[in-house]
Amino acid sequence: MADAKIFNVSGGNYSIVDQTARDNASKALQDAEYSRLESIGAYPGRNLATVFAEEIKQKANVWEWLRARVRAANYSGIRIGDYINVVIPQTAQVASQTVSYAVGAIDPYFQCGDTAKGHHIAMVPKSTVAVRGPNAVNESYIQWRKTADNNGTNEQKCPYLLSHLHEWENEHFLSALPAEVQAAIMPHRVLLEERYSSSGKLTEPSGWSWQDLGKIWSLSEVEVYGLNAWSKPGYGTGFDCQFPIFKQTKDRIMGGRVNWWLRSVSGSSSSYVCYVGYSGYATCYSPTHGWVRPRPCFLVG
Repeated sequence: MADAKIFNVSGGNYSIVDQTARDNASKALQDAEYSRLESIGAYPGRNLATVFAEEIKQKANVWEWLRARVRAANYSGIRIGDYINVVIPQTAQVASQTVSYAVGAIDPYFQCGDTAKGHHIAMVPKSTVAVRGPNAVNESYIQWRKTADNNGTNEQKCPYLLSHLHEWENEHFLSALPAEVQAAIMPHRVLLEERYSSSGKLTEPSGWSWQDLGKIWSLSEVEVYGLNAWSKPGYGTGFDCQFPIFKQTKDRIMGGRVNWWLRSVSGSSSSYVCYVGYSGYATCYSPTHGWVRPRPCFLVG
């Protein structure tokens, strides 16, 4: 089919193409296709550093750009599943790897909490992270805790905050991230389950409290499944909500069929903790399990 672009009048050429209109129409068609893919759970995500390359040039790096966008509550063009690749160098506790951090939820906890939380994006790795060094078991996995116990203590009643997993996340993984990533992260404060009694080990929560998770944290059952599967409803739910990146069962297996830890503990045991099974199912087992990897998340804001 002919594509007329120039109109000649008395030897003079005149453009008859509105290129801006054509570009806008093409973008609208592309956006419609992305929306269709999202609706059927097939949207692959786009590299934000590529899509917004021109805009990012006005900032020092892609993470500074994203943080500025978030603080302005400007989410135009950013979709759930879009990602930024993070190159992590080898350290004593973290293996050398490139992790694609995807937009998992946009403002899921805005204005929530005992202190109102500002605008934020929850970044979720599209695959599990490989551990190394003295904290690694079976070469690249990590134990949730080194003892078969999911209770807190008199000094720290929240089991997750006592976990070996949480210690590794904030003392080792955080420092392995590039400086520009660390600078964009907002600390996360949540309503966290407590489990402690001076009279003995408990099989269900004893209460909850507002707690700082730090800058790096593992997801809860509710954030993944949208409900309490093995954890206890109520104190085990807190103020959590499902992240839209996990709408379908297949979304739990991004990056390969590998078990990965959650921060939730079992609601019917004094020793089991929760994790996502390699085939996508919800499950729980001993925190000493040696074939589960971390999936460390963070907020940008």
